[in-house]
Formats: sequence, structure tokens, C-alpha cells
Amino acid sequence: MKSRRIWIWAVVFGFLASITLYIAVFSQQDDTVNDQQVNVEEQETDVEEEEEESEEVMDASSEEDEVHRQEMLPIEEGKRAMSIEVNYVEGVSGFIEPGDFVDLVTVIDTPEEVEGDQHDAATLLLQKVRVLAIGHATHSAEEAANYQQVTLEVEPYEGLSLGFATKWDLYLMLRDQDDDSIEPDRTHVHEDDLHEGVFR
Repeated sequence: MKSRRIWIWAVVFGFLASITLYIAVFSQQDDTVNDQQVNVEEQETDVEEEEEESEEVMDASSEEDEVHRQEMLPIEEGKRAMSIEVNYVEGVSGFIEPGDFVDLVTVIDTPEEVEGDQHDAATLLLQKVRVLAIGHATHSAEEAANYQQVTLEVEPYEGLSLGFATKWDLYLMLRDQDDDSIEPDRTHVHEDDLHEGVFR
């Protein structure tokens, strides 16, 4: 009787142990599968984030490329675009913008063949010239604000005169947008005129 009872208990305990082992093994497998799924999801998320970052970088670089390309105003028919170099003072301290109008003043050195004690002269070379662009074509907006080149819209003959004048000191005078006044041709000032009444 005792041996039969022992045998029954042994079967019961064996059955319980089998169930416990089965549950433990399969729960570990479920945890492993879940971990694998989590890892896959994390990897997919990382890939998506990297792709988004890559797209953002590409968008930023394309926007930067757009920023680094300065646009020039359209040239009026029959006229030409001509660029000149200016420094901070000659370029009106950075206040010139595309669409503005300027007058050009050049200070001419006295030619060696001129007799007498005549000195240098400043002349109003061109008047009411439209500015097409400032800075270099590939400058950013920030770089263009510190421009060293100004592109002007000129008549062909004016361009020839300006080409000669660039060997002397050349200054820009910024006009008011509503200022349509034009000074007489050959308006100039000799250095001698400045001396008159000042030196004896």
C-alpha cells in the first residue's frame, strides 16, 4: 500500500516538475524572442533617425548652397554689367544694396606732361548708375555685407570710361531713390581750387 502511494506521489511530483520546467523553458524563449523584437525595433528606429538626420543635413546643405549664391538684378536692354573693386570707405561703408543708384567720383592724378603747378582733380565720372549686385556671386548674405566688389549697370561708352578710371581712386556716392538730379557734364574740382583762399 505504501509503495503504491509512493509511486502515485512520484508520478504527481514528476508531472508538476515537467510542467514547471516546460513553463520555465518557454518563458525564457518568449523573453528571448521579445528581446530580439525589441532589438530589431530599436535598430529600425536608429536607421530611421539616421536617415532623417541625413535628410536634414542634405536639406541644410542645399539651403546653404542657395544662400551662397547671390542673385544679380536683370540688366536693362542695351546696357552692360560691369564690376569694380571698392574698399570699405569707397563702397559707402557697406550701405549699398542691389537696386540702389550711385554716382561715381574719380580722383585723377595730374599727367606728367601738364605744365605749371596744377594739381590733382576730382571729377564726377558717372551719375545715377544702378547697382545690380554687391559682393561675389558665391558669397553668403553675411559675406556680401562686407563686399569688396560692386556690379553696376552701365552704357557701353560709360563702361569704357569706367575702365580707365579704375586705375585711379574711385568712390561711390549713394543717391536717394527719389533723387533724379543730374549735374552738368565734366563737373570737377581741382585741388588748386581747394587751396584757393586757404593757403597764401
